[in-house]
Parts: sequence; C-alpha cells; structure tokens
Amino acid sequence: MKKLKIIFHAYEARIERWWQKQSTGKQRRFVILFFACYLLLTGCVILTVWYEAKADDKKRKNEIEHIRNPLLQTKKQFGDSSSILNNKNYERN
Repeated sequence: MKKLKIIFHAYEARIERWWQKQSTGKQRRFVILFFACYLLLTGCVILTVWYEAKADDKKRKNEIEHIRNPLLQTKKQFGDSSSILNNKNYERN
C-alpha cells in the first residue's frame, strides 16, 4: 500500500509540474474544455433518463393491479416433476 501511495504522489507531482508550466491562457482553455465536456455528458444523461421515462410511461399507464401472493406463484413453478419425466423426449427407445 505504501508503494502505491508513493507512486500516486509522484504521478500527482508530475502532473502538477506540467500544469504549472502551461500558460494561463492554456490553463483557461483546458478548464473550459473539461467543463464543456462535463456539461455535454450531463445533458446526454438527463436526456436519456427523460426519454426512457417518457417511453416507459407510454407503455404502462400506471395500471392498478391486485397484489399476488408469491408463495402461490412458486407452487405453480415447481409443480409435479413426474410430468417432466413422462415426456417422450426423456424416455429410452
């Protein structure tokens, strides 16, 4: 863990030195570029969520359904295993 910490600090110092070498104009351009990318990404996520919510709303009109007992549904799923074994595909010739 200490080695990772040393590696990260060295990498951070190298990036900081590179940033300080850049002129103020270049620094400002980088900040504006990263902020513009952030806004574009945020806008895309918001539009995607809005579109999916609108599409889902058209599919389902908030129908009210009765609450079903999950225990009754599991009994139907597992059922009688003899019906599976009596299927012609599982019998030998």
